[in-house]
Amino acid sequence: MSVWDELTPEQYAVMINATEEAYLNCVIYDYNLRVNGTQDVDAVVAPPISEQEVRSLIPRFTAVVTDLLARGWIEVYTPGGSWEDSEPMTPAQLTEVLGDPDSWITYPDRDNQMVMVVTSDGWDRLVDG
Repeated sequence: MSVWDELTPEQYAVMINATEEAYLNCVIYDYNLRVNGTQDVDAVVAPPISEQEVRSLIPRFTAVVTDLLARGWIEVYTPGGSWEDSEPMTPAQLTEVLGDPDSWITYPDRDNQMVMVVTSDGWDRLVDG
C-alpha cells in the first residue's frame, strides 16, 4: 500500500495539485471532479460547483492544507517574478491566504489570486521511498 492510498479525498485533491505545482484555487474544483465526476465518452466530467458550494468547503480545505503543511508534505507560494526567486509563505501570510476566499475560488470574469501549492522534499522522499 502506498501513501497515496491512505489519503482522504480532500488530502488527495491537495496533493495531486501540489504534485502538478498547481494553484490553490484549483483544489476544490479538482475535488469536485474526483468525488462527483462520472466517466463520459472521452473524459471524466462533473456537475458544476457553485461559488457558494466552494465557499462552504473552504474551512474543510483550510484544515487539510494546514495539516499537510504541519506534516511537511507541501509548501505554499505566491508566485512573483521568477519561480526560482519565490519563497514559501510565512505563517502570517499563510493564515491570511488560507482565510481569503479569493485564494480558493476561480473567477472566470476577473483576475484570480494565484497561490501555488507544491510538494516538499519530505513528501518527495516519502513517495520515492
